[in-house]
Amino acid sequence: MSTAKPQAGQLVVISGPSGSGKTSIIERLRAHPRVQVSVSVTTRKPRAGEVDGVHYTFVDRDTFLEMNAAGRFVETNDVFGNGTLYGSDSRELAEALAEPERVYIMEVDTLGARNIRKAGYEGTYIFIAPPDAATLEQRLRSRGTDNNTEIERRLGRAAEERAMAEADGTLIVTNDTIENAARRILDTLGLDPANT
Repeated sequence: MSTAKPQAGQLVVISGPSGSGKTSIIERLRAHPRVQVSVSVTTRKPRAGEVDGVHYTFVDRDTFLEMNAAGRFVETNDVFGNGTLYGSDSRELAEALAEPERVYIMEVDTLGARNIRKAGYEGTYIFIAPPDAATLEQRLRSRGTDNNTEIERRLGRAAEERAMAEADGTLIVTNDTIENAARRILDTLGLDPANT
């Protein structure tokens, strides 16, 4: 049974593999006055430049599990199978979708997007794809955050994620440049790029 409630606002769920540029694209979309970007909860440590409550809400594992047991998440996932947990706050989602004209963007992995859809939330589901595997590999290596084994695992996962997104009927947006991809998404959502 769906727990989704009637929506006055517009839900946009964006997924894509690590290194696809989805976070940079979402930062570009955030500049639009109607856009609100969700703040996911995670048990991972902050990266350089990340601010608690802005990029993520950083909590320890016990706190995350308590929140999950209390029904605080729309979806949760151990995205990379390494014990690091991510969750989407159901209260924040409900508040945003209660606001007319609000465009609420959630950044989740492909399985998270599938789970949000299964929960009955109507919206625009978008998968950010790199132009090709070589470009994705170069982006992952340039970040300097993963070793070779992890990069290979992420590349393999990227192909699986795209296949899942296509199977779900998700809109595929290729990130040739951040500006072009963001503009395509704004056009899809009926938002004027001049307002960003």
